[in-house]
Amino acid sequence: MESKYEEYLNFNWSDERWQKYLDSLYPAPNFKQIQKFKKKWYKKTIDPDFDDNFEPEAPAASTTSVGEGGSATYQDTNRWGMMGKKASICFAAYAVAIAVTVIAAAGALPPTQALVMMVSAFVLEILAKYGLKFSTHYLQSVLLDDVGVMPMMALTLLTPGLHTGVRLLALVPHFLTALMSFAQICKAHAALPESVREFFSPLAEPSARYKIMQARADAEVLLGFVLIVGVFTGRAAPISALLFWNFMMMRHMMSAWTQATFRKLDGIIDPILGRIPLVGNGYRAMKRALYSFVDPEKRRNKTSSFCSIL
Repeated sequence: MESKYEEYLNFNWSDERWQKYLDSLYPAPNFKQIQKFKKKWYKKTIDPDFDDNFEPEAPAASTTSVGEGGSATYQDTNRWGMMGKKASICFAAYAVAIAVTVIAAAGALPPTQALVMMVSAFVLEILAKYGLKFSTHYLQSVLLDDVGVMPMMALTLLTPGLHTGVRLLALVPHFLTALMSFAQICKAHAALPESVREFFSPLAEPSARYKIMQARADAEVLLGFVLIVGVFTGRAAPISALLFWNFMMMRHMMSAWTQATFRKLDGIIDPILGRIPLVGNGYRAMKRALYSFVDPEKRRNKTSSFCSIL
């Protein structure tokens, strides 16, 4: 049954059938409930022999973390524990990147340097986990990893013409992602000092990761709207906003946390604008139009004129 469970964990949760089912759930399940829905859906739709009540025995040093968009990163913490020198290199890279980000936030270094350091750390983690291959399966595995899309996001924010304040805000989601990976390494890598492991390990627990992932999703959506404002105020180049929102299209299709952020935002805006007849109708029409860009069924039946990372 463990092999069946591993197949379940490695399932591509960007599957249109799952996304359509997830969108139909009301009220939207929270991050603990969503696992039950996943197992039941997987058993009904993908593998009738799958035991949706099965729970693997996790080693004391391992944590099964759920990646963005419901794609499971199978026992990431346990994986770090078996990497040896690779884990040490990634630990050092993340430590430097986090330190440079803190210094940049204090104004002592330009945020561009911090973004470059973050990209370097993310790329090192990807190489440590997956190596370098040229295949569709390899690319899919990387993109479904929690850090897999972060280098692409950073590149959209390294384009010329971006205001320093916007780049400082752009450091937030990268910092949170780096902090989660750093905490996982600290939890699993026995060669690290015990004081360091004990201090950062709590951030590798699922409950803490869920909160950090939601905070990251909130920061990414906020950054997207700041970029739009920046385009109209001359503080951001249009290409930055266009590329970043292409990234956010992918995030929305793959990330339950990003979807939750947009639902929260809609829950605030809709009751206010809905009281104004014409404005409320216009807002709902705009919402339907925007959702068409990330609706799996419509994307399948319609060729979009916009460039998409996917």
